[in-house]
Amino acid sequence: MLSPSTAPHRTFRDPAGSVELRPDGVVRRVRASHAEDVLRFLDQPIAAQLVQQGRLIATTVTPQQPGDATDGAATKNTLVLEHPLISFISYPWEWPPHLWLQAAELTLDLAADLLKHGWTIKDATPLNVLFEGVRPVFIDLLSIEPLAPQSPIWLAYGQFIRTFLLPMLAHAQLGWPLAATLMRRDGYEPEEVYAALGWGARLRQPALTAVTLPSLLAGKAAERNAGGSRPAPTQEPELAQHVLAKTFRNLRTQMRRTVPARRASNWSHYASTATHYHEGDHAAKRTFVGEVLSAGRPGRVLDVGCNTGVYSRIAAETGASVISIDTDLEAVDRLAASLAKSELSILPLCVDLAHPTPAIGWENREQRSFLARCEGYFDLVMMLAVIHHLLVGSQIPLDRIAALCASITTRHLIVEWVPLADPKFQQILRGRDAIYAHLTEDAFRSAFRVYFAVERECLLENGRILFHYIRHPA
Repeated sequence: MLSPSTAPHRTFRDPAGSVELRPDGVVRRVRASHAEDVLRFLDQPIAAQLVQQGRLIATTVTPQQPGDATDGAATKNTLVLEHPLISFISYPWEWPPHLWLQAAELTLDLAADLLKHGWTIKDATPLNVLFEGVRPVFIDLLSIEPLAPQSPIWLAYGQFIRTFLLPMLAHAQLGWPLAATLMRRDGYEPEEVYAALGWGARLRQPALTAVTLPSLLAGKAAERNAGGSRPAPTQEPELAQHVLAKTFRNLRTQMRRTVPARRASNWSHYASTATHYHEGDHAAKRTFVGEVLSAGRPGRVLDVGCNTGVYSRIAAETGASVISIDTDLEAVDRLAASLAKSELSILPLCVDLAHPTPAIGWENREQRSFLARCEGYFDLVMMLAVIHHLLVGSQIPLDRIAALCASITTRHLIVEWVPLADPKFQQILRGRDAIYAHLTEDAFRSAFRVYFAVERECLLENGRILFHYIRHPA
């Protein structure tokens, strides 16, 4: 039996089929009862158009080989599909608000476009969306099904409200962290948000429609349903389509209203206000990083503590695909928004390397941990002006930081050593110099020497040192 760390990554909740994530691609098995609809959709011009636009995951129909299924699925599934891998899997609880909005609008726009061709989306959860850079891609092919032409009701409406709109509304108006959705697979119920909102917010859109009215009418709806389910209302196809199109437009407007106002944070203006660098240090740092990237030509880069993405952009401009992480949601959101019209391959995520996203779901195998996704993936990792925060703010020992760096880069590491005398280090020490007196340059070099060899280093005028390390062969 495979351990959770080595077993193939699978999803299994959809009755229509299952998905297996492999190193070379994604295999989807479709049950016989749904195979005809899937093949019919893939044969439609709209399917090819959505794939060409980059909005829908590409799909190849493949013959099933004996032994393909390791869990007995071969006898239950008749159709095998293959999809390309998305460059890096991310989850909604790691996204800044800008990416939440992009994923929501993709879902609604896709539903609106499919409607015109007689198709609909039966599931509307952020988990059906991944990102290539900041471009959202809808990945749940089995969520697309034939439209019931006389029904004006979008069956995924409630799920969209719970998993897209209410988390954003609660974040903007109540300060509930988007990261909290990690533990809320099906989002929030309107009654939960209603109880936390004041009366003024309850009566304003989008809360009035999405929270207040459903909460006030919930009891009456339960009474009506006690006598048994009633058939869904039907209308003329043209009118039903008009109602659905209006539903998608209204939801798009409501999502826009949930976007929180921009505000300054500790790190959102760091790049433009970093007075602790002497004149020329910024240029020297950019030059050092740029030369390492140009020489090494890494394909995949992780920028830890990216702030507003100065060095992420330098990496992307050399052709790398970059994952940029920071603990400051506002800084990450500004970076994501600034890339809206850019061709650079940068995906900004809100991740704390000292408290990285855990694995969750059934047997902790449905959504992988951040570190598991990083392992063996990045050719180069940048940790610029980060180490001292991990040492003091998170109390992570130097040797453990070095070990983690070695586990998430396959070859290159760019790291910035900040001495204790540095004003920024002093600011976070808060007079505890004696406790951290052991954090010397020699201690730093010794810790990293275990896993890396120094390829190059650069002493800045302010006393900080930039290192380009090469990982020792495994």
